[in-house]
Amino acid sequence: MILGRIRHLALLLLLLLLPQFLTALTVKLASPLPEGTEWDNALRRMADEWSQITGGHVRVKIYPGGIAGDEADMVRKMRIGQIDAGVFTAFGLKMMVPETFVLTLPGLLKNDAELDFVLDNYVQRFDNRFREEGFEILDWSRSGWAFVFSRTAIHTPGELRRGSLVLNNTESDVIAAYKAMGLRVVPADFNETMVVLQSGMANIFTAPPIAAAAFQWFALAPYMTEFPIAPVIGGLVISQRSWQRIPDEYHDELKASMKRVALKFYTESLKLNDEALRVMIDNGLQLISLSEDENEAFEQMMKSGHSQMVGDDKAVPPEQYEELQNELEAFRKR
Repeated sequence: MILGRIRHLALLLLLLLLPQFLTALTVKLASPLPEGTEWDNALRRMADEWSQITGGHVRVKIYPGGIAGDEADMVRKMRIGQIDAGVFTAFGLKMMVPETFVLTLPGLLKNDAELDFVLDNYVQRFDNRFREEGFEILDWSRSGWAFVFSRTAIHTPGELRRGSLVLNNTESDVIAAYKAMGLRVVPADFNETMVVLQSGMANIFTAPPIAAAAFQWFALAPYMTEFPIAPVIGGLVISQRSWQRIPDEYHDELKASMKRVALKFYTESLKLNDEALRVMIDNGLQLISLSEDENEAFEQMMKSGHSQMVGDDKAVPPEQYEELQNELEAFRKR
């Protein structure tokens, strides 16, 4: 009699728990971030939080260090369901929603205050476009600014035009834009940047300090012009297919968890960029400060290339570009 009641209770408990096991979802998240870094550790803490928030219904499995492929591979695999989510740069986001590239047009945003304004008040307008393409952007990330590094000191657009700039050969719009500015461009694979600089084919590159130091490119271009070319931004994205499998009741908390990860990315990036700059200065890097007139000249040169990325047949629609420009101008007058 007692054994029968025990078996009955055990069966009842199993039936109550069974839906949890049946509805458990493993989110496969691809990341270019090296395993063991603070950025990677922040993702792993987020994975633990997602499990706790959902009572174990959602588990996140991280594929770090680019083992899931480059950004084009990641986008393709998300579309066909091989992975569920990913950490992307602005170039990866552009593959999903091309018009997001307006945020990184050279010289459009001038400083952190403007970037804060855009991230707080503007980027939400892309949410529905991501959904139309089958994605959900969980949060935007930022990692500092890209600057010009050169073999000789550059104070003016004229000096920049006399050099040769190495650029990623996969970004034809960006290459066209810099050519429209009057620059000589050497397209190359990202991994070939050092070889191109060593060969003398190019003597200029653009990058955030952390990349210039990590890849030792600055040794061949030991001058950094203190004009912020563009913010280094990205995003954490999940496929709509996977997002919709997670009950709506968890969505806000999961996005809040992802926002904490993005903040960790930013604070860690600030620290690493500052440290990279210090190390490079200790090893011979010279910072080139600009006068107000020189700064204005660089802004005008950068904007002269926007037409190669803005247009009815370009990544950025004209109305998107004009809208953001108008909002930035209003913000600057506050």
